[in-house]
Amino acid sequence: MKYVVNVQSMSPDLDPRSLRDRVKNRDKEVLRDTYYLINPDDEGCKSRRLTLGHTTIYPTGTTTGHKHDDMEEVYYVVMGKGIMVVGEDEYEIEQGDALYVPPGVFHTTKQRGTLPLIVVWVTCKIEPSDL
Repeated sequence: MKYVVNVQSMSPDLDPRSLRDRVKNRDKEVLRDTYYLINPDDEGCKSRRLTLGHTTIYPTGTTTGHKHDDMEEVYYVVMGKGIMVVGEDEYEIEQGDALYVPPGVFHTTKQRGTLPLIVVWVTCKIEPSDL
């Protein structure tokens, strides 16, 4: 007999020791860690326009949401499921998806599912003449 189950289809642990229980009464929904891996502002970095980052959005969390008037951005979903809001549009995202965010458009990411949502992103500064 074969038995297959996927963690993404399971209900989360509601034990008082769980992350979901410990953060349920927080003031904001933001619950994420971001690491700037390549950053032109870092001494020794050779990149002039590109920034590369890694963000983990924990269960029940979101990013703060923002826009870049002078940058375009791409996201790649490494793990998990979520919702990406880009302007007025919402997209369900999951592992393997890639998204493009044009300059000046508000965007935010929301974790959904059981596992943390991990995304890798790249921004590129653009010149005013490129707009």
